[in-house]
Amino acid sequence: MSIIEISNLYPEIQLLRPACEKICLAISKREKRSIQNINIIVSDDKTLNKMKMEYFGDDVFTDTISFNFNEENQAVEGEIYLSIDRIKENSKKYGIPFKIELANIIIHSILHLFGYEDDNMENKKQMEDLQNFYLGSHKISRLFKTNNLSVQ
Repeated sequence: MSIIEISNLYPEIQLLRPACEKICLAISKREKRSIQNINIIVSDDKTLNKMKMEYFGDDVFTDTISFNFNEENQAVEGEIYLSIDRIKENSKKYGIPFKIELANIIIHSILHLFGYEDDNMENKKQMEDLQNFYLGSHKISRLFKTNNLSVQ
């Protein structure tokens, strides 16, 4: 049984389960917590903006929204929504390859499901350090497939 489910709703990108599971399992092992199920929904700016307004009262664009469904000390369960539009824009803005920004945002989202927050400078620094650790310590390949060369 897979711990990851992926709903690819963005027409240009198909996120691939094996690489996402590898990331999740690496975080799970280091955090010493099990994963029950994580559903990743690959979407766009319009969808995440609507969700941001509905659930948080903010009319802003965001690259990810994570919903944690488990109680404390239970196996991790939740949903991650990704905006490919925002991730593409951020990769251009920061001058990094799309696949690195996508991996970074997936890691960031998973860390939220594991209880990490970025609500203040100290927590934000902790999350950035963990993201950099996971990006640097695990070869992430075949995270997605596409026919659109502009996102490779």
